[in-house]
Amino acid sequence: MAGAKLAGLRLLLQNELRVRWRELTGETKASTLVLSGAVLLVAVHLLLWFITRGLQNVLRSPLPPEAVLMAGGLLIVMFPFGVAAGISHSVVALFDRGDLDLLVSSPIGSRTVFASRVLAVAAGVAVALSLFMLPIASIGVLVGVPQLLGAIPSLVSLSVVCASVGMLITLLLVRLLGARRARTAAQVIAALTGLLLFLASQLPTFLGGGEAVLEWLVPLLALFEPGRFLAADSLFWLPFRSMLLHPLGTLVSLASAGLVLWATVLLLHRTFAFGVGLVESGPKRQRQAHGQVRFRTGSALWVMVRKEWKLIRRDPFLISQVLLQVVYFLPAIYILVFSDTAGLDISPAVAAALALVAGTTSSALARIAVVGEEAQDLLTAAPVPGVLVERAKTLAVLVPVWSVVVPLGLWQLFVNPMAGASMLVLAPLTSFTVVRMRLLNPTTAARKDLFKRTSFGDPIIAGLEFVVPLIMAVATYLVATLSLWALLPLALVAICVAIGQARAY
Repeated sequence: MAGAKLAGLRLLLQNELRVRWRELTGETKASTLVLSGAVLLVAVHLLLWFITRGLQNVLRSPLPPEAVLMAGGLLIVMFPFGVAAGISHSVVALFDRGDLDLLVSSPIGSRTVFASRVLAVAAGVAVALSLFMLPIASIGVLVGVPQLLGAIPSLVSLSVVCASVGMLITLLLVRLLGARRARTAAQVIAALTGLLLFLASQLPTFLGGGEAVLEWLVPLLALFEPGRFLAADSLFWLPFRSMLLHPLGTLVSLASAGLVLWATVLLLHRTFAFGVGLVESGPKRQRQAHGQVRFRTGSALWVMVRKEWKLIRRDPFLISQVLLQVVYFLPAIYILVFSDTAGLDISPAVAAALALVAGTTSSALARIAVVGEEAQDLLTAAPVPGVLVERAKTLAVLVPVWSVVVPLGLWQLFVNPMAGASMLVLAPLTSFTVVRMRLLNPTTAARKDLFKRTSFGDPIIAGLEFVVPLIMAVATYLVATLSLWALLPLALVAICVAIGQARAY
């Protein structure tokens, strides 16, 4: 019986890995993917070679006892990223495949099916984390510190634990919210995890730096003194010693990961079998009976604009993806505006940053409005000219962006008139140019795939759509500093628009 279960698990896991590979190569040739990976691997190791040449006097075997603290800190920092990746892969495994009904009704036990899914999620998490952890093992080989090869078993343990926690969170959301809402909630949580860690990394700056940070750190550093709970030689760090290839620590780390995997499969396989795949599961809202239906009057233009806003508002995940592109810039803007700049005029840098934010936000909203259009045939057959449809989509994207950019530009006019003027002119121009580039590259895709890929339609125009905000940010800075070099990036943007126009027609 145990042999049959292992054989079924091996068969399902092979199929999971095969499907994952097909997903990776669905839009990219396998040869291109392998070549890109090889080039990236060579580039990373060349970079590591130059780094390790400067660390040869620091990284020596045997490593000092304090090295375990650095190893533990690295694994603790990597854990939230791994959980976010685990949630993302769990969403794909539970909702995007569409094969759960078939698997649950198969003669293979639900525990075996669920175990294969968790292990497949762990493999996906391992691929994501390997970009950060495997180079550590390479450093160990390059500088003659074989203990750093412990990054490999640590990667296995961390991937299994993160996959189990990610699956637990996803299934808990299914139980609480139902499958339909759980999918959106899980995607939003996974997207926000990286943001929270990024904001946490900026905590010293938010606290004021210097003495304020020391006041917070002194009580914490006392816990790491010899004989205290978090001392380098305490049992607390035993599982983390696997990063240094400590025999007992490696054994404890792998055994703990296996125990977490076993407990996850044992406790959640029934929830997986009976609670997932049913979109109608979870609490249902009572449909309220409405009386007379009222139609808003207005021009066709504003009817279509309101329609775009309503569709965006109905999809919380898409909103979260757009806001993430904005929020990641907020710490940098905070530093520029409120940090001590020793008398430097940072207004040009602020203007450039906000121009970049305007461009990336407009690009994301244009992707939703144009690529995510689900009624393109209806719009084509509607008794309105196509120019009016494009104008409505342009306004639906630009009005929210400009409603933020224009007040900030007016505020900058009082701080630095030239920086404020450059922002008021070039930031709206950036957003308009990006939207225009998207309209020149019309294509449609499922809304659930809008942020899974980096480009849609013509790859040249899509690449230009990505590059234009960067060039315009440089131009904004140069204009704000009254540099004649600003003509160069502006000319490049004009060339990009011309190329997009030529490829579209």
